[in-house]
Amino acid sequence: MQDTYQYFAFISFQNADAREAVRLQHAIESYRLPAVLCRQNSVPRRIRPLYCYINDMHAGEELMQELKQRMENSRFLIVVCSPRSAKSVYVNSGIEYFISLGRRDSIIPIIIDGVPYSSDPETECFPEALRRHFPKHADPLQDHSILGINVREAGVSRRQAYDRAMLMVVARMLQLDFDGLLLREKQRRRRRAIGWTLLSLVIACALGCTWYLSQSVAVSVIPYEASPHNDSLPPASHITVSLSLENESKTDSLTALGDTLLFRNIPPRYIGREVRLCVTADGYIPCDTNMVLQKQNRLPMLRNPEIYGHVHFRLIGKPQTLSVAGRTVLPDKDGRVDISFPVAEQRKAYPVEWQGGADSVYMPCGGDDVIITEP
Repeated sequence: MQDTYQYFAFISFQNADAREAVRLQHAIESYRLPAVLCRQNSVPRRIRPLYCYINDMHAGEELMQELKQRMENSRFLIVVCSPRSAKSVYVNSGIEYFISLGRRDSIIPIIIDGVPYSSDPETECFPEALRRHFPKHADPLQDHSILGINVREAGVSRRQAYDRAMLMVVARMLQLDFDGLLLREKQRRRRRAIGWTLLSLVIACALGCTWYLSQSVAVSVIPYEASPHNDSLPPASHITVSLSLENESKTDSLTALGDTLLFRNIPPRYIGREVRLCVTADGYIPCDTNMVLQKQNRLPMLRNPEIYGHVHFRLIGKPQTLSVAGRTVLPDKDGRVDISFPVAEQRKAYPVEWQGGADSVYMPCGGDDVIITEP
């Protein structure tokens, strides 16, 4: 087809219908046939070019030589039919000339307005040449489909009727089964609609995730005393809590264990991920741990048993048996005393008694911090 003709079709119309003619040209030239049909029938994927001449030509004016050559180089003649084109000498002459080329069966009427064979000049849409060379048959099936392709099909929207008419033109040009082409087009549009729907969902999810990740949450941290509680010992002080994320670290302080520390502006992507949390306090073992971050996090704190529980001092004088907080202790040969108490028994000061005297050891203490002498 492309080797023989320069154009797939010459579009003939009356100037008042130019908008519809251009729309039809664009619809046909931009349509892509399903690849499977192209392979099965050895037809091109696009039907182009089409020739659409727009010019103010007065009724009765003969076709210019150039337009005749364009028509000779066109495989089909598409006639945009309306009551206006039915009265156009230009359109009628074009049909006559195309038929004179021996291409009577390559004429495709497209009805955009009016009624074919109506016998009423106000509604008749077929030019006189069409009516003469294709007289109306008693049986419409014998009319070589010359009743035309109507873009004003009853019962459907203008857009649907137009798309259906465009497919009928394509099927006629490429000698394809219209019903098969229509079915494939419906399937393709359904797949395209599903694809667009899925794409919309993906975009919506991506936007939702982006919005969610751009938000912030507040994370609470509650350090609590996991050691046996002992009212004799001073409460925790200088409590510092650190939260380490990938690229930043947040640090704040508390006044007492059991209080809630709130870290704000935490990206929600960190919730459920492992992060590093550290808590330090005077008299307690530092809590330095990796844990799965939640919106509320509880960290156990253990007292350092050495701070108030390790009693060690040096006795100046004759070594003798002592009693430290009720425990009997024998100093070593150098007079040193070393004893440890569990957290539940610890206190800030331990009474020391011996025969003939008494004193106290104040905690925390060092090896030479407390000296006991004989009276």
